[in-house]
Amino acid sequence: MNTFNSVLKKLFLVLAILVVGFVLTTYYSYIFSRTVVGRIDNVARVTGVTAMIGTRALTDGQLHMFSVSIRQPNGEMVTATTEDGQWAIARSGLCVKAKYYPHPPWDLKHAGTYFNARLLTMVDCDSQAALDIGIDAKNFNSAPMVSGEGPKLEPDQPVTSMPDPQGMPPVPPSMAPVAPGK
Repeated sequence: MNTFNSVLKKLFLVLAILVVGFVLTTYYSYIFSRTVVGRIDNVARVTGVTAMIGTRALTDGQLHMFSVSIRQPNGEMVTATTEDGQWAIARSGLCVKAKYYPHPPWDLKHAGTYFNARLLTMVDCDSQAALDIGIDAKNFNSAPMVSGEGPKLEPDQPVTSMPDPQGMPPVPPSMAPVAPGK
């Protein structure tokens, strides 16, 4: 009887390890997800416009692929990629609460990075709603700024994503658009 109990305990231990291992490997990103609260530094569409115009059909995930950077009040920039279409309306300077999911460490190509950033709440940084989600706009004034070469935009200046056509090289005649019927 004593050996039966010993075998039963070992079997239970092995089964428990297998269940914990399965849960950990399957739900790693959800278990270790991170809630990020801060100001949007940048949101960029990853899928190029030329890929959208091409003849190959894009999946919804490819169409709504974004790279997101959120500055936390301590100055840390937290980045992730996402297929969440809500990021299409997000703009730099707005404050957000987002959920970031890490790639598991055994995914060596992506280990240590985040994916699938989910936009939970988006507010104006100077509003009461920002204070309600834990963002005080005054904290961002003391955060270290990233120095770099980039266009300085005035608050009311529109953001353009395409360069001026004057700086673009001419289109070769073999690639020029042709009117239908010609």
